[in-house]
Amino acid sequence: MFPPHSFLMEPCKYSFWVFKFLIILLVFFLSSSPSLSWSSLHPLHINSTAMHRNHTAISDFRLLNRRTLTKCPGTSPFLQVNVSLNSSLSDEEYLTVMVSGVLFPKDRDWVAMISPSHSNVENCPFNAVLYAQTGDLSTLPLLCHYPVKAMYMSNDPGYLSCKKKQCKKYSKGKCLVPTCSGTLTFHVINIRTDIEFVYFGGGFETPCVFSRSGPISFANPNQPLYGHISSVDSTGKSMRLTWVSGNMEPQQVQYGNGKTLPSEVTKFSQDNMCSSALPSPAKDFGWHDPGYIHSAVMTGLEPSSTFSYRYGRF
Repeated sequence: MFPPHSFLMEPCKYSFWVFKFLIILLVFFLSSSPSLSWSSLHPLHINSTAMHRNHTAISDFRLLNRRTLTKCPGTSPFLQVNVSLNSSLSDEEYLTVMVSGVLFPKDRDWVAMISPSHSNVENCPFNAVLYAQTGDLSTLPLLCHYPVKAMYMSNDPGYLSCKKKQCKKYSKGKCLVPTCSGTLTFHVINIRTDIEFVYFGGGFETPCVFSRSGPISFANPNQPLYGHISSVDSTGKSMRLTWVSGNMEPQQVQYGNGKTLPSEVTKFSQDNMCSSALPSPAKDFGWHDPGYIHSAVMTGLEPSSTFSYRYGRF
C-alpha cells in the first residue's frame, strides 16, 4: 500500500477537440464503409496488441477483455464447479476449486476468479461506444471486469488423462457415460467484494463459458488490512503507516508505549478517473473499488530501534 498521494490521479489533459475529432472520425468510418465490423481497425488506429507487443510483456491473459465470448459447444449436463469452503472467506485462504462432470477434458480448459461475482461473462455490447471514443474499434470486450486471476485445468496432472473418473450412467453393470474431474488451488485475499469461479473452454484466445460456482463472500469485507510503513524524512524519527479498509470513519494506530493516533482518510472513485464528454472505459467497466485509504504519522521514534504497532478500530 502506498501513501494516499500516490493514488491521486492527474487531471485529464485531453482537450475537447481531440475527443470531437475521434467521434467525427468514427462516424465517417461507420457511414462510409458498410462492411466495417467492430473487429476491424483503420490503419490510423493500429491494434494496441501489435503496437506494443515488442515493448511490453503482453500475454493472452492480459488481452482477455478483447475477446468475443462464444457458447461452448457440447456442454456436459453433469458439469459442476465446487469450492472447498464451509463458511465465508477469511482475509487469506487457499481455496480448492473442483470441476467435475467433464465429458472431454482439453488442455485449453481453464478456471478464472472474477470479482464482483455479478461481473458479466457474456458480451458487453454497450461498451463498444466507450471503446470507440478512444479510437479503438477492435473486438468487443469479453468481461465487464478483468478476471482477478486464472489457471489452466491442466495444472492438475490427472485432468487430461482423466484419472479421477465418475460414472453418470450405467447399463447392465457397464458405464455408459464416464466423466472426468480436476482440482485447482487459488490463493485468495480479502478484496472486499464477493468472488466467483468460472469454468471456461477455448483457452485465453477463444474463450467460452461452461459453468460457474456461484458467489462467495468475505466474512469481514471492512477489515483494516495491508498495512505498509514508509519513511517521512531522513531523520529516522518518524514513519508513516498506511492501510486500507471498507470503513470511511477514522481509525487508530497504536505504537511504542501505547501512543495512539487517529488516521486521516482519503479515497478515490470512478469520478476521479480521466474522462471526456462521454464516460471513458476507466469510469465504467474494469473498475474495482479500492476502499478507504487510512494513514497516520508515528513520531518520536528512535533510529535503528525496534517498535511494535497495530492499526484498526480499538
